[in-house]
Amino acid sequence: MTTNEALFAAAKRRMPGGVNSPVRACLRVGVAPRFVAAAKGSHLLDVEGNDYIDYVGSWGPAILGHAHPAVVAAVQEACLKGLTYGAPTARETELAECVRTLMPSLEKLRMVSSGTEAVMSAIRVARGFTGRDDIIKFASCYHGHSDGMLVKAGSGALTQGEPDSAGVPADVAKHTLVAEYNDLASVEALFAAHTGSVAAVIVEPVAANNGVILPAPGFLEGLRVLTTRYGVLLIFDEVITGFRLAAGGAQAYYGVTPDLTTLGKIVGGGLPAAVYGGRADVMDEVSPDGPVYQAGTLSGNPLATAAGVTTLKLLAADPAIYTRLAAKGAFLADGLARAGGDLITVTQVGSLLGIDWHGNDARFAAFYRFLLDRGIYMAPSPYEALFVSDAHTQDELERTVAVVREFFAKECA
Repeated sequence: MTTNEALFAAAKRRMPGGVNSPVRACLRVGVAPRFVAAAKGSHLLDVEGNDYIDYVGSWGPAILGHAHPAVVAAVQEACLKGLTYGAPTARETELAECVRTLMPSLEKLRMVSSGTEAVMSAIRVARGFTGRDDIIKFASCYHGHSDGMLVKAGSGALTQGEPDSAGVPADVAKHTLVAEYNDLASVEALFAAHTGSVAAVIVEPVAANNGVILPAPGFLEGLRVLTTRYGVLLIFDEVITGFRLAAGGAQAYYGVTPDLTTLGKIVGGGLPAAVYGGRADVMDEVSPDGPVYQAGTLSGNPLATAAGVTTLKLLAADPAIYTRLAAKGAFLADGLARAGGDLITVTQVGSLLGIDWHGNDARFAAFYRFLLDRGIYMAPSPYEALFVSDAHTQDELERTVAVVREFFAKECA
């Protein structure tokens, strides 16, 4: 029988770390990655035949569950007509209209293939539109792996970005200024220290790559006020929150309208697709209408647009889905919090959850292995979110809570 360990060993001979995205290597948890053979609904099946209740959901896209029949059928139909054209299709416009209907702030948009690409492009557009070079990001937010976003905060909010990865030139990173999430004063201090040089502020409305950190009351609203006052564009990175918290994303959930938005994950219905867009006057800077160049051979791929259109239409046609998702998320969060007591802090908004392990990585690793052995699949990092899908049943949520309760009972014995 093929094993996860054997496949991992083979993968490491040809791929750095044996994976195509670092966290998948499971280095923090001390096990071989589970190599997935199939997924359906809320479940994953690995190559050894082990079945898991899945709370990763491909890191967010599987809001309807894996392999939703309508989405699969749409992709199969599209496959029969060709896999890629490098030419316009009617479905690209259909997807753009779906996005615009759900998120009215995206008056115009451009499709790309990944969230990293969407963020990189949105920042370029912001710089082109404003004629300024600097970007403000927040220490607890992740925006993909483009050079300008791989920086760390340094010793304070006024510190210019320093490269957070080998291969990132300091001359690039210096244009990324780092503020503190939920701290409007740190943003205003950067504006004061860099008068007239800031093109945009980019923020995850809910920071979901350093645990799950909710915006403090007034924070997003305050960013909108400050950026308007200083003539700076506000970019919401909704790669995770887009269509996850509400049909209109975090901007609808919190009632704050950005100038530009980046989308990924759910917008592609499980296939590689992403979007950046916003105000028409800003997006008119994009080539061929304007001087800001961006292109992509697979942008608007017909399979991805088929999956994306179908997914967004299913979400739009079922307003109760977000009520169901929020109830499931709240049930799971409450169960985890009660089981863990003072050892963890659980944060939840809608179907997005985070567990703060208070710096105890060893306990998290033990927790991960304990759950994995009992058929519960979560992200192999203490800083990643849990995603609940519409396919998760109440029985599965209760089973998960019971396993978590068993772990903490053993841990505290």
